[in-house]
Amino acid sequence: MDKIKKIAIPNHQRIIVISDIHGEVGLLKKLLHKVNYRQDDYLMINGDMCEKGPNSKEVIRYIMDLSSNHPNVYVTEGNCDALIEELLNENPALLKYLARQKHSLVNEWLEELDFIITEQTTVQEIKQLLMKHFSHEIDWLVNLHTAIETEQFIFVHAGLENIKNWQETDRELAISIPSFLEKNHQANKYVVVGHWPVVNYSTEFPSDNPIINEDKKIIAIDGGNMVKPTGQLNALMIEGDTLSYTYVDHFPTRKVRQDFYADSTKFGAINYPYYSIQPLAKNDYFTQCKQLETNRVIFVKNEYIHLLNDGKYQVKTDVSCAQLTVHKDDHVSIIDDTCTGYTLIKKDGMLGWITKDSL
Repeated sequence: MDKIKKIAIPNHQRIIVISDIHGEVGLLKKLLHKVNYRQDDYLMINGDMCEKGPNSKEVIRYIMDLSSNHPNVYVTEGNCDALIEELLNENPALLKYLARQKHSLVNEWLEELDFIITEQTTVQEIKQLLMKHFSHEIDWLVNLHTAIETEQFIFVHAGLENIKNWQETDRELAISIPSFLEKNHQANKYVVVGHWPVVNYSTEFPSDNPIINEDKKIIAIDGGNMVKPTGQLNALMIEGDTLSYTYVDHFPTRKVRQDFYADSTKFGAINYPYYSIQPLAKNDYFTQCKQLETNRVIFVKNEYIHLLNDGKYQVKTDVSCAQLTVHKDDHVSIIDDTCTGYTLIKKDGMLGWITKDSL
């Protein structure tokens, strides 16, 4: 890595870390309001501001405005932000990407200019047009830091190589290494990352909340916003030696009408990429299944099981296999209310099923 920024932050100053905004400017503003963001806070935007969500161009403009008007705003690049280099390098594969990825920063810029891509359009043509109208934004994206280092923390989008001189981490790995929480590093300070949705690490009870691993000195904060069907936008707050977090999402909320106590045999989750299952025993609402990649036995909601043409079974998408205990007057987010007998909810970032008559 050659774009490392080292800064000194007074111990009494609050640090707010947000990653993987993915074009959700409304959620970003909502989250900053929820944490009562102030000008004397240090705000770290830890990569993947754009792509996937509906308003990448406004996220970029908003964060550029924040960073130009507030000296304590720092931004690192994510793999999605670095896609702008495919344009600058005139990679013809970018055209195929834009055709399949409607929610893309480049597509949004082209739409703003009323430019429609045709079979005759070239990457060179798109580059020339966007450099004419959005050179300031493009230069800003290209010059983002890959990592920001403080006395106690390293902020980098995806992770570090497990080498003595972490600064020599390959830049491509720093912004795209998968499942960093399952790896190790030798930086001797906390490494704060996004990139890999934390729910992918769930085993017993799925959760989109940040994970703080004190042994590995890794903090993973990607709530799966715009990537996971249950995703949320997380904020990690660092105040001296105290770490806390909160989140926002788009899901409607409802008040619980009566207590529901979880069945302790209903736990676990199906998460990418382990979707293959073997049904063992089916009841009215859940089917006992063996997850083939892990050999775990879990209960999958019947509506989430898909029979393939070859006679094999898989789960349609990520889904909780756990039940959650809730109490009367609790407020919960409704994730899926379309299934029989049970509703999939989120409570304090935890995901699970409760009976419909509890709501």
